[in-house]
Amino acid sequence: MNDRGVIVLSRHWHTRTAELAFATRSIAGAATRCCPVSVLVPGTAGQREPDGAFDLMGIGENGVLQWPDGLSPDSTVVVDEVTVEFGTLLSQVAPRRVLYLSASADGFDPAWRRLELAGDDPSCSVNVHVPVNPLARLHRHHGFGFTGYQLVLSDGSGSPNEPPSAAAWLSSAFADADVVVVEAAIASAWRGRALRGSVAVDTRMDLWRLMAHANACIDLAPGPHVARECIEALRFGTPIIVPASSGPGAVHARASGGAVFFDERDLLSAARTFRDAANRSAASDAGRRYADARYGDAGALVTRVRALLDEA
Repeated sequence: MNDRGVIVLSRHWHTRTAELAFATRSIAGAATRCCPVSVLVPGTAGQREPDGAFDLMGIGENGVLQWPDGLSPDSTVVVDEVTVEFGTLLSQVAPRRVLYLSASADGFDPAWRRLELAGDDPSCSVNVHVPVNPLARLHRHHGFGFTGYQLVLSDGSGSPNEPPSAAAWLSSAFADADVVVVEAAIASAWRGRALRGSVAVDTRMDLWRLMAHANACIDLAPGPHVARECIEALRFGTPIIVPASSGPGAVHARASGGAVFFDERDLLSAARTFRDAANRSAASDAGRRYADARYGDAGALVTRVRALLDEA
């Protein structure tokens, strides 16, 4: 038990779709099992805002930040993004220890320690819990009457009448296969470069159903910190295919029996591999084991966070 508590300093807490918000909330929740947690966010200085399990404390805004009165900095501070303003504030109050997830500024104290959200180094990695609802496997998405499609999570380059180029290549190369593209909360089904129909993706459960019943998930722009959607697909046993330069997404693909691609030729080769039932089954089993072991256990995250805090 860490009696000093943890202070979470978050720029992205309110950005619910941001990976840093997802990871920070996950770590903060795990920390509550170990010690008291305070959450500081930009906002009116001294103002408190209820937010589920936490009361958020405002520390100022527009570059003018101040540490809350009565809150001792003799603690471990977890920062989602070290900005110039956050770096200046922390340098002034000198916390006992600073752990951070990302940085958009430099020149801060080299003793501050970065936590990797996708890695194997036990000294600096923390694997957040990525939940999925296993019931998504029971029923396909209500908008489509077929399964076994190539699911493409778009990088935003598509349009209502034209899929992203990667999806167009897939639809052309495998003319008998369905390709489902998710972009801007719409899932569009293509076959032979022809648009068959579109349905809304209104909830996370909608997305999970699409993942759970796909032959493979091609994520064209995995998240830069966690690659959350890649992990979710793997937890449903759906192999992933991602760009080789996609950071955490590529880490997950290589470690889980998935595939990475540099160009269209690589993409089509990987997709062809998973159209073989035996190859797909082996990758499915390996991917599920990988994702469940590393990101499927909330208790393991609590244990890891407790170990980090005990080092203080």
